[in-house]
Amino acid sequence: MSDFDTRSTTERSIVNFEKFKLDGKVRLGRYSYKHVHGELETHSHEGMMEICYCDKGMQVYEVNGKEYQIRGGDIFITFPNEPHGTARHPEEKGTLYWLIVSLPEKERFLHYEDEESEVFIKALMGIKERHFKGSEGMKKMLDQLFALHDEPVQQDIHKLQTLNLISTFLLTVIEYSQKNVTSKQSDRISEIKNYIHNNIYESLPIELLARELCMSDSHFKSWFKKEFGMPPVDYILRSRVEEGKKLLQLPDGESVTSIAFKLNFSSSQYFATVFKKYTGQSPAEFKQRHLKT
Repeated sequence: MSDFDTRSTTERSIVNFEKFKLDGKVRLGRYSYKHVHGELETHSHEGMMEICYCDKGMQVYEVNGKEYQIRGGDIFITFPNEPHGTARHPEEKGTLYWLIVSLPEKERFLHYEDEESEVFIKALMGIKERHFKGSEGMKKMLDQLFALHDEPVQQDIHKLQTLNLISTFLLTVIEYSQKNVTSKQSDRISEIKNYIHNNIYESLPIELLARELCMSDSHFKSWFKKEFGMPPVDYILRSRVEEGKKLLQLPDGESVTSIAFKLNFSSSQYFATVFKKYTGQSPAEFKQRHLKT
């Protein structure tokens, strides 16, 4: 399925830059969801690259049978004609931007001459990692693009500013795709992720997690949110829900109440509330749906 979304709602803003004569060449979108939505169907963009920037929350995407967990501050790329979607996962609560840009084979790219266009497109298509950490500066550029598009009186200079911002954003994406996370930072991230998942059935107070990395509580919370794109409590609840989904799918599995207490929830009602917050359905609905498949 090839798709080029044009629907704007109270929670989604999409612009095609038609006023700058860029319709069909560039499209910018942003959603800010306060609750989960349905799955994003598998689709592709013919001749177009899509670059997502996750500002808040988390989102799962699937490409070529592989799932990627995108968190706040992350960049995620799909290449031209590449089918992608959220698989069985809903579109999550949070804020996410996407820039879809045409990579023409014979025409000029944006406002560049032929030789420059070729270099730019080659660099974009040569990105080796589709998922990597971005920067806050990327979000500012995307917000500026929305602001320019929404100017009540359009001036010729606005098109130049728009083209410049798009180019700068894409060049920044290329730059950050080549950066490596320091081994120490990567080790810390792996260490705390493994600790949480290996102790998901236990109580996981912040002070315990901070002590594991020899940090103060406040430093740990600040570091965790920067690296994971969400507070540690949010990440732990999401991880418990993911474990709960596995338990609910087991044949002759335990009851919802038993699973809730096993995963350290204070009650089955609280488990159901958190489960629905992150999946869009209750534990019972999820179990029933799985039994039918």
